Amino acid sequence: MFLNTSFTPYFTTAAIRNGLLSAVVALGIFADVPAAHAEPERPASKCTAALADDNGFIGFALENDFFARASNSDEHYTNGIQFSYLTSPKASVARPLDSLTRVPMFGIDKKSSCASHRYAVALGQELFTPDDTDTSALVVDDRPYAAWLHLTFALQSVWTHEDSGMALQDHWKLDVGIVGPSALGEQIQNDYHGLIGVAESNGWDNQLKDEIGINLTFERSIRSPVFETPALLGLETDFVPYGVVSLGNVQTHAGLGGIFRIGPDIPEDFGPPRIYPGIGGSDVFIPNDNFDWYLFAGVEGRAVAHNIFLDGNSFRDSHSVDKYPFVAEGRVGIVAVVAKTARISYTHIFRSKEFRQQPEPDQFGSLTLSFAL
Repeated sequence: MFLNTSFTPYFTTAAIRNGLLSAVVALGIFADVPAAHAEPERPASKCTAALADDNGFIGFALENDFFARASNSDEHYTNGIQFSYLTSPKASVARPLDSLTRVPMFGIDKKSSCASHRYAVALGQELFTPDDTDTSALVVDDRPYAAWLHLTFALQSVWTHEDSGMALQDHWKLDVGIVGPSALGEQIQNDYHGLIGVAESNGWDNQLKDEIGINLTFERSIRSPVFETPALLGLETDFVPYGVVSLGNVQTHAGLGGIFRIGPDIPEDFGPPRIYPGIGGSDVFIPNDNFDWYLFAGVEGRAVAHNIFLDGNSFRDSHSVDKYPFVAEGRVGIVAVVAKTARISYTHIFRSKEFRQQPEPDQFGSLTLSFAL
């Protein structure tokens, strides 16, 4: 079987229907709100012509520990799945969101830069289990069973300064969903286990209790001549640093990271996206040729104040473990763009121990597909 037993190729019909209806309504609200006035000092005609001419992107992402162990076992962050839609670029944003585009820009002159804004919506689910899924008893020294089903609403803004060659991407994301039995983790995992004839995970009665989750995340990524890197083996290279701040009852953390890319003709984007905790990249890709590729490697560090999947429920008693306040990640991967309309990427993630009782660091893989509309 290609995928881990924790992976499911489907959500319940009701979950998909309700999630997509909510997403469509939200995007409709944004689309109907009058756009904020363009800043008069920005060269509007030049920037309008510089906007990409795509009709948006759809994306699919799968993260699973099967990719690391090549065996049908479930452990810790065992599966994540996400479907996303990103609109075509806009020269300005809906008026209620204009304040989100005013975060100070250090090192780039916003007044002489061209802006491109996109709205996005995604439906995702992540599953977490302890290492021992055979026992029905509470595994007190391992992380709790948990599922997180959520909608993500996002605003992605890119500023490009042609004279300096600098580009900056700001990514605001609002996650709204539920942690607990209503997130359907037990049904999704065990129904799929039954479908392929694999033993069920028996400890879901010990999972975190139902709790509405709301999380707001801000990410900033930069492409700049300041971080210019030399060619290697006749291939282009670049380095894209980023920072992130996340606040909510699901995740509260701050982090810094970056990816180094190498390929024959590196595109002017910010790399592939991730699901959990969803830092860096986007579904947008800007191909230079009918076939394009690059390799990448990255590092990231996060200071973690709160993680519901380790700390347990916010307002009710539940199983929890003693988390580490700092988590580090390393990653390597490959990206390929085919026929200028599809991008596929694979990232292998090495994550340091997240809690003190954890016997060893985790590994998992992230597979993403993005299609231009």
